[in-house]
Amino acid sequence: MIEGKLIKFYREESGLTQGLLAQGICSVTHLSKIERGITEYSHEITDLLAKKLGITMNIERSRYFFLKEKLFKWKNALIMIDSKEIYQLKEEIENESLRFLADFKNQYYLILARYYLFVNEKPKTKKIIETMRNQYSDLDSDEQNSLNHIDGIYLYLTGNFKSCIETLKKIDNNYSNLEYYYHLAIAYHSIQSTIFSYFYGQKALQFFKSTLNILRIVDTETLLLVELNSKEPYDMDETRQQYEKLLKVCESVNCIDRASKIYHNIAFEYYRRKRYSEAKQSYEKALELITEKTPHYLTSLNGYISACYKGMLLPEEELINLSKKGLKLTKQNQDPRQMDFEIQLHTIYQNEKELYEYIEKTAIPNLIASGNQFVKLHYEKKLFLYYVKSNQKEKAFQLASDKMTSEKSYYHFE
Repeated sequence: MIEGKLIKFYREESGLTQGLLAQGICSVTHLSKIERGITEYSHEITDLLAKKLGITMNIERSRYFFLKEKLFKWKNALIMIDSKEIYQLKEEIENESLRFLADFKNQYYLILARYYLFVNEKPKTKKIIETMRNQYSDLDSDEQNSLNHIDGIYLYLTGNFKSCIETLKKIDNNYSNLEYYYHLAIAYHSIQSTIFSYFYGQKALQFFKSTLNILRIVDTETLLLVELNSKEPYDMDETRQQYEKLLKVCESVNCIDRASKIYHNIAFEYYRRKRYSEAKQSYEKALELITEKTPHYLTSLNGYISACYKGMLLPEEELINLSKKGLKLTKQNQDPRQMDFEIQLHTIYQNEKELYEYIEKTAIPNLIASGNQFVKLHYEKKLFLYYVKSNQKEKAFQLASDKMTSEKSYYHFE
């Protein structure tokens, strides 16, 4: 009963009561039932009501179906990461007042929240999420699933990996956008749960292949390569060859952003193997392809500083300036990676006491809260070695004891 919904929408837009609109056409009771879609009605009546509202029903009905199709395409463009289509559809949809019709309003805001994540405007996404959480029980099943998916992506991007997983796991089997498997995979990767990351990565890869989503295939194949190297470094030549295949795919579809991420991953693999000069070169390629506003720019900048410091490849003054630049950008965007650049500066200045005090009191508690196991374990080891070196035996013992107590045995799961 689309006509009834359209009549109600335009009546409320015009500020008319049901009594004023129905006057001379039908009873208020009949109009109420038409708006709620619970009665049969003649097109003569709806055409008269439409005329009084200054609209043509056939035109409005066509607009309704066009908008429905555009919203579907906009959502799909965001999944496919089709930038041109994303921006064009947003402009077209936001020129359409029917987006606030009850049938479309929730869907529109959910896709808009996803759009804000795409353009890295996380505070705007957060505002929509909070608003829709307050009316969660009024959302239908698909809207609830979509909200949990978008909230999960937001939580991942803000470094709350455990909360991200908890939220994404609320999605039920009726949800058609299986892209969320990818977001589960990267969240599990971030808490060092390799098996779950690989499991959901494979499920995501199946979905992206079935929808011919080339860019997301590249993302997922990249993640699976990272997992292959997660416990012990895999053969570097073979790893490099696999990444170069993905770079060719990026080149064929002109995807600079993905190419930058791949160069970042290659750089990290060189860094892990203490091949700092090669790591520096790959980090430089990663940074050349993106701007400071790109979400992973700060991660690559931090890696670049670390490789150059470890390999003594840049003057100290330049390393300090780069670290201050990173710190300034994180503060401007309230980015949790601020911690990385604080640590870089303490390290470069060789403020050993301040460095380990910062790691102990700020870095590790924040990493525990977010569930970032990779970085947490890295800094726990550094802190333990510092305690041993500085003869702080009680702290060293406590740190080791906490770690052994928290880890599960291979033989027992209690």
